[in-house]
Amino acid sequence: MTTKTSNPKGSLMIIIATIIWGVGYVAKASGTYHVSPLTFNAVRFGVGGIVALGPALYFLLRQRPQPKPPNNAGERVSISKSTVAAGIICGLVLCLGINLQLFGIVHTSVANASFITSLQVIIVPIVSLIIFRKRAAISVWVSVAVAIAGMYFLSLSGGFYVNVGDVFVFLCAFASAGHILLISRYSPVHNASVLVCIQFFVVSVVSFVLAFIFESPQVAAIFAAAPYVLYTGVLSSGVAYILVTKAQKTTDATVVAVLCSFEAVVATLAGLFLLSQFLTPRELVGCALIFVAILVAQMPAKAKAGSKEKPA
Repeated sequence: MTTKTSNPKGSLMIIIATIIWGVGYVAKASGTYHVSPLTFNAVRFGVGGIVALGPALYFLLRQRPQPKPPNNAGERVSISKSTVAAGIICGLVLCLGINLQLFGIVHTSVANASFITSLQVIIVPIVSLIIFRKRAAISVWVSVAVAIAGMYFLSLSGGFYVNVGDVFVFLCAFASAGHILLISRYSPVHNASVLVCIQFFVVSVVSFVLAFIFESPQVAAIFAAAPYVLYTGVLSSGVAYILVTKAQKTTDATVVAVLCSFEAVVATLAGLFLLSQFLTPRELVGCALIFVAILVAQMPAKAKAGSKEKPA
């Protein structure tokens, strides 16, 4: 099995996704002003599931009828039990992480939430080492350290204060890291659109059930948040997650986590251009460090070209 490090195409797809997610912070903040968190996520991922359903059906319909999938096929010719199981597992972990983050933001500052969530950058390589016995290159560890430093300067300019919301976001960081590792595991053997479609409907259904238990969903409120739901549903969910899932077929999970830290830079810049929130010198240093981390994370692809992974 060839080693997954990083590649220009995969990295570009992830960067595009982080740009969409970064701008989506403004949409999420505005949307949850009208709709409660669970309801917002239920509708958002329902829309995302519908978006992913199109390419998923196209993939299934263009396959030739065969009694059995080819033994060495990179993609399935039909929705197998293993694909459904993978989608459900990823969906449950994604649902846990996305809702923990929103509940955490209610009780803590956006700065704290942003920094704590970014800890997935260090959680991913540690879990990969402990569970999968997969060692990251020295340059990747350097990029992780630089990314954490960048997030510190970018997010915590006002100091760090621990409260109950931080605990929720810390658990979210583990869920987010788990989701990255799961997608890294499943994406090489399952079609990205099908996998994303299944997990999105899982998130939507579970969030709707929880919303009716803990919230009071109202149709009028959902329509009031329609522009924000559509942006996060169509772009942040449908388009961005499909791009990342496809990219993870050939990109190492730790490199993905580092690249995803660019989301915070975009969110900060979106605040500057859309909300007139000017950057401080400290935040500029944070942005610069994250850019450096992204560049360093690309080094293993050049250093280990043509190498093969040793069995765990």
